[in-house]
Amino acid sequence: MFKPSIGRAAPAALLTLILAGTAACGPTSPGSTSRAAGEPAAATSTADTAATTAGGSPADAASASGAPHARAGTPASGRPTPTGTNVTAAPAGDKQAVIGAPGKDGGAVTAENKALQLTSYDPGKGTAVLTGGGATASPTATPSVSASAPATPSASATPSASAAPSASASASASASASASASAPAAAVQPGQLIASPPTPAAPQGALVAVTGVNPGAGNTLNLTTRPATLSELLGGTEADGQVPIDVHGIQVTPLVKDVKATVGADLGGVKADASGTLEVDVKAPVPLPGGASLDASGSLQLHPAVHFAYHGAGAAAPRTASVGFDLGAHANWKVTGDVARNTGAAPIRVPFAKLQASPVLTVAGLPVVVNLGLTCYLEVGADGQVHLEAQQDATGTWAVRADYTGGKGWTSTTSADTKVSPVHVRLDGKASVRAALGAEVSLGLYDTVGVETTVAPYLAAKADGSLAVDVPGKTPQLQGSWSLVGGVDLNGALTAHLKVFGTPIIEGKLPFPPFHREWPLLTGSATLPAPRASS
Repeated sequence: MFKPSIGRAAPAALLTLILAGTAACGPTSPGSTSRAAGEPAAATSTADTAATTAGGSPADAASASGAPHARAGTPASGRPTPTGTNVTAAPAGDKQAVIGAPGKDGGAVTAENKALQLTSYDPGKGTAVLTGGGATASPTATPSVSASAPATPSASATPSASAAPSASASASASASASASASAPAAAVQPGQLIASPPTPAAPQGALVAVTGVNPGAGNTLNLTTRPATLSELLGGTEADGQVPIDVHGIQVTPLVKDVKATVGADLGGVKADASGTLEVDVKAPVPLPGGASLDASGSLQLHPAVHFAYHGAGAAAPRTASVGFDLGAHANWKVTGDVARNTGAAPIRVPFAKLQASPVLTVAGLPVVVNLGLTCYLEVGADGQVHLEAQQDATGTWAVRADYTGGKGWTSTTSADTKVSPVHVRLDGKASVRAALGAEVSLGLYDTVGVETTVAPYLAAKADGSLAVDVPGKTPQLQGSWSLVGGVDLNGALTAHLKVFGTPIIEGKLPFPPFHREWPLLTGSATLPAPRASS
């Protein structure tokens, strides 16, 4: 059985799929990130401009220098510091929730407790359970208990006080146990916010405000909650960054039988950083009308990164904000078989693997959970009767941003620099054929999907006669008329769930401007040889 965690299934470290492809044949969409006029200089810093440029290399953006400024946003004045904060990857494996009250005068939440874990969560009902970590359930309880232990220095100095240590130890143990039992109740109060990284109870993280607290069994607390927003969590924080996703934390779920996932440092020309590159290989039939099928196989090498920017305005909606992904990828796929009839109005799509990751970003010392999902698929469409053998190679950098500017609302920016080249194509018959290997991508925060995208590089061929092309170096063999083009489609929408930023709600979905780019690879015609006269 294929294991869902790549960290367990592969020995080593996504995408330039998500992000670091290199060659670019198609132009970049001119969509731009808008900003409100008259904003403070901090909102238009060099780091912000570089980080929000669509199509930028994730490898470059991910090399932001400096350690994270683990600032909770509450200096002595209670106001956030004016300098920007790097967005960095949080330490792996941390499951403790950050709990605290919003800062004064629009500051970020002050983290007051990190020793509780979200062990039960029902977002529909708004109920949750926090559990303390045993003796470490309340880090503030230990100092107070230990401080009371040496309260009788004169007794310990008395020669006859041999019983005093025993009594003191007993009293200390009793006080410690009592403090441990009451620690969770004292640690959480209505009005505080809970920002939880992914846990078994909340696999995609949780961001909630506490509305009610009731002690539970043992070292637990039963809570009632409401959804919270990033503006409540981050306040006036200024932050920008692009962070590569560690591919060891990506879960791969096969949707067909023959799927293999491996992790490497550099695969198929996809340049990766220390987190590595994920390769997903598949071999699956593509069903055709009438019970026939095409043989299909593919390889997709990915290295993804996520982009996050936030320029706050206290507890109100941010002045500007941005969330997105870069996906650098190298794809190779092959389709072989006979098409005897039209595949229909829509091409036949075969999803072969689902990829999911919930990386945690550290922003002003607070966890922000990004949810990334990809469904990889093979797709074939045909109109006519043809024998098809097609092998294709594509390299690209695909980027999507959702950008918010106060007073103007949300806009989208897309880029899909791609190079598609045929490696081997043979067509014999009369038909139009299109073969693609693509991905459906969803991006959100704390289990709320805010961006939905489909990106698909493709090879399209049309022939009336025969066409045989082998790259590189061989002369095409042609009869009749033909055309061969490469292209890429990118489309999608922003959704109402971007309200997690604390911004005005989008009504329904806001579609991206469609991105379609196609370029000729080979076109022409050749006279069919005249039939030989019979002797």
